Order: sequence, then C-alpha cells, then structure tokens
Amino acid sequence: MSTFRYPSMFISHGSPMLAFGEDQFSEMLENYSSSFPKPKAIVFISAHSVSSDTVHVLKTEKNRIIHDFNGFPPELYKIEYDCNGAPELSDQIVQLLKKNGFQTKIETDSPLDHGIWVPMKHLYPKGDVPVVKISLPLNLTPAKILKMGYSLASLREEGVMIISSGGAVHNLRELKWSHKTLEGASWAKEFEEWLIKTIEKKDVDSLVNAEEHPHFYLSHPSEEHFLPIICAIGAALPGDELKILHRGVEYFSLSMLSFALNSKNTDEHSRSFH
Repeated sequence: MSTFRYPSMFISHGSPMLAFGEDQFSEMLENYSSSFPKPKAIVFISAHSVSSDTVHVLKTEKNRIIHDFNGFPPELYKIEYDCNGAPELSDQIVQLLKKNGFQTKIETDSPLDHGIWVPMKHLYPKGDVPVVKISLPLNLTPAKILKMGYSLASLREEGVMIISSGGAVHNLRELKWSHKTLEGASWAKEFEEWLIKTIEKKDVDSLVNAEEHPHFYLSHPSEEHFLPIICAIGAALPGDELKILHRGVEYFSLSMLSFALNSKNTDEHSRSFH
C-alpha cells in the first residue's frame, strides 16, 4: 500500500479552447500536479463519456482521444494527447464496482473525450501517467453515483488518483461567447458559492439533493456535468479536507470551480464526508 494518499479531484473542464493553455486555469493544473508525487495511474470520470445504468470500464494498453466538439479553430483539432491505459487496474475497478452492487461492462476501444484529455494535457503534458476511463451512468440516482465514488476510494491509497470532470455550473443555452471574462450571471455565482460552502460543511445530503436548490436547473439544464461532483465527493476518505484550486464563472454561465479532497495525515476522528 502506498504511504501517500492521492487526491480525489473535481475539474470543471470548461471550453475545449483550454487545450491551448497559457492561462490561469492551465497554470493551476500544472502547479497542482507538480505539488505531489506522480501517481501510478488515474481513474477518470467525465461528463462526456456516459452510459445508462451500467458502468463501462475502459481496458486498453494504449489510449486514443477524440475531438468531440464542433465549430472551433482548425488548430484545436490538430492537438493530440498520448497516454497508456492500465489493464490490471481496469480489472481491479470492475471487481470493486461489482463488489458494491454495480453492473459493469469492459470496453476496449473507447476514446478519451475532451473532458479527460484537455485537463490531462496540462496535468501531465508528457502523457506519462496511465489513464483508465470509466463511464458516468446517468440512469443512476445521485446517491448511487456517490456510492460509485465510494467504491473506488480505496485506490487512492494504492498510488491511484481519481479525477471527476464536469462543470460546477454548465448552461450552454445562456452562454455568451463574446467575452471570456464577462461578469458571470448572478444565479451562476450564487450556485457556485453554495456548492463551495456545502462541500466545506461536508453536507453530503444537500449535495445529493442539490435539485432542491432554486438555481439548480438553471445551473444544470441536464445533470451530466453535475454528477461528477457527487462522484468526487463519494471518493473521499476519512480526514480529507477541501482545497479550492480554482473558481469563477466564465462566458456568463460556465463555472470553472475545481477542487481536491485530500489529507497528508489521515485523522480517523476528523469529520468524514461519509
């Protein structure tokens, strides 16, 4: 067992244009990944790789990516990112999920979507950390998504980092492309602030029932960008505390809130997320 506990991390991956980097967000990812030892592998859950009620686990020696977006500059479609898979870890993930009552399916040729490879390009630009993609099962309740994260949490003490990728606020209908730094919508900023305070309080019940928040459906017309937050919280371990890595609303209706849950010294008496 590793002596170092790796984080459970949530990333609001924002626009695919982040692949170009050279901004505060990409700098944050680069600085954060260099602040601790390189993990032996990363388990990645993305809002753009979804399934119904079965969790798909990618098992491959070598990953490939997909440019799963339209209408962006041609240069963006030329960007590549190469990294290996981790087949033995894939098998271990399947067993952990089955043990906790989840239906699973092995995939062998599913690409890494931009919610994965864009952050990875800044976290580990050399592609020297293997990635195992698992799907986000949209037909499951938030409580089950929480349990999915919990099922994987033990991997964090075995040299594996868990990353969930989505958007803390993600309303493309209200998006204003005219200016990246446009003042964010008041409802978007309020929902982002509520998320931060709720996670700080370790109020898991409120997070699982976030649809009761008055701005939830404006912040998330569909749930796939919110549920990765629940998965990240589910993967918390006793003693974990919240570290805000980045926050703020861009393009009027996209929150870039990103956070990590971790503790250098596990304190079993510390209030847990579970």
